[in-house]
Amino acid sequence: MKLVINFISKLGVDSVSKLIGFITLPLITRALGPDGYGQFTYLFVILSYFGFFIDFGYLSYGTNKLCEKTDSSTVIGKIISLQLLTAIFSYIILIIVAYFFLDTGKYTLLLIFSSIFISQIFSIRYYYLAGNKLYYNSISELAGQIVYAALIFSVFVNYQSVFTLIIISVLQAFVTAAFLFLPYIKKNRIELNLNISRNFKTLKDAYKLGIASKAEAITVSFIILCAGFFLNEESVGLYNASFKIYLILLTVVQGVSYSVMPMLLKNVKKTVGSNFNKISIIFYVYLFIGTALSLFTFFFSDKIISLMFGEKFYDSVQILKNFSLTILLWPLVMFMSLVTLAFNKYNYILITSVSSSLISVILSLLLIRNYGISGAGLILPIVAACTILVNLFFLKKISVQENFRLSSLFSFLTAFKELKYLLTK
Repeated sequence: MKLVINFISKLGVDSVSKLIGFITLPLITRALGPDGYGQFTYLFVILSYFGFFIDFGYLSYGTNKLCEKTDSSTVIGKIISLQLLTAIFSYIILIIVAYFFLDTGKYTLLLIFSSIFISQIFSIRYYYLAGNKLYYNSISELAGQIVYAALIFSVFVNYQSVFTLIIISVLQAFVTAAFLFLPYIKKNRIELNLNISRNFKTLKDAYKLGIASKAEAITVSFIILCAGFFLNEESVGLYNASFKIYLILLTVVQGVSYSVMPMLLKNVKKTVGSNFNKISIIFYVYLFIGTALSLFTFFFSDKIISLMFGEKFYDSVQILKNFSLTILLWPLVMFMSLVTLAFNKYNYILITSVSSSLISVILSLLLIRNYGISGAGLILPIVAACTILVNLFFLKKISVQENFRLSSLFSFLTAFKELKYLLTK
């Protein structure tokens, strides 16, 4: 029953949240244009690099640890303590370094934007994810989006600037975090300990997942960074317009992923055997959703761009067509990564993510510099294809170590039989 509720909340409530984003996005992009929207995106990417260690893979680590029935106060206390320490360090580096390579206007905007670091610390999504309470995460996102939309239509329409959009984005982040943290802190206590040595084991256990998650972030963000460096902020705006559509469509797959994550983790942690019957069903759910979204994106990309952003963003159409292939492939990456996580193979997750990041960095430097914004649109599809191959290589090794057949994960016959059994049960 919880699985059904979680799935409905992720697809239902999250769809409403994304719909609100759909409504506000055309207003923002038309008001700021490719140049202004590109500047906002560029500042956000720069900020993510300065806050590299604040959200250091704790979503996967915290979820996995809490699924082992570890006391939540202990886990959350250690994670928040480490995040507070890294936030202080990040602010110091940001204030010093950004001063020397940004002009005064952008430097001021970046400092204001950096207050979003605080909201990241108290956004304890991993607690609700591990407890099969995904609706808390969904409601928090919806609350943040409602506040965001209200401010866009009441404030931004009258003060159309990058500065206004940054302030509204920061407020949205704090509202989202408050809806997650306040219900927990009312019933539980958190013991903070800012002694790094006492939290070293947590840091040691989480760092591989942290590097892996940040490598995944670099895979995407470095493309935008290169577009801003080699081209201009208008190119960043064009690329990010298509990327926003890609992220919105991928929300459906993420809804499936978060819904089945606790079930998959717990099933694999039990005796292996027959549990793969259910896992094979999950694989074909991923494959079906990815295929449907990919075809929709490819055939309607021009209409989507025109409706959402207007004619100024017409050059984004081909980029979105390229993303349609990524939408087909990335759900498979998510599925295989989830299986690898279930076996606690953090090394494999780390190597796969770093490999994807390195491929993205190399392709960004080559394709964007030589082919401009059209080259940028080819990077993620190539990265997705290469990541699938790396994942398959490691899953093959896991199958030998854990004594199961790799083909059982992807068996259509097994999935069909299990689905038929579940429907007649």
